[in-house]
Amino acid sequence: MQVVKEQIMRALTTKPSSLDQFKSKLQNLSYTEILKIRQSERMNQEDFQSRPILELKEKIQPEILELIKQQRLNRLVEGTCFRKLNSRRRQDKFWYCRLSPNHKVLHYGDLEESPQGEVPHDSLQMFLLWQRVPVLDGGEILGRQRSF
Repeated sequence: MQVVKEQIMRALTTKPSSLDQFKSKLQNLSYTEILKIRQSERMNQEDFQSRPILELKEKIQPEILELIKQQRLNRLVEGTCFRKLNSRRRQDKFWYCRLSPNHKVLHYGDLEESPQGEVPHDSLQMFLLWQRVPVLDGGEILGRQRSF
């Protein structure tokens, strides 16, 4: 109800001259638009721009980013199964991929059915992440001169 009230109040502040203009203003002020406006108003309040809040944000941001990085890596180590499309757009096979615990090797492979539990290593291929780009003597990478 508060959102509807705010939609009406914001539409009336523009002082529409006709009912059609009022209706168009209401359509422009959708639920998501009202939420965006509220969020921007909250962010502009002095409480969020105060020095202690900014210092705290600055202090905890590296820890939060490291936590996000660890969570993403843990999810990759767990592995994920994807449906594989064939040439006829049928999804009858699966493709599995996971990162090794030392974060240096990707294990991947095709499966006939979705795995229930751990997928055995011998059914998967490996891709060594540190061998992605071979660097040759003389600073050349795949026949091109390095620019750094």
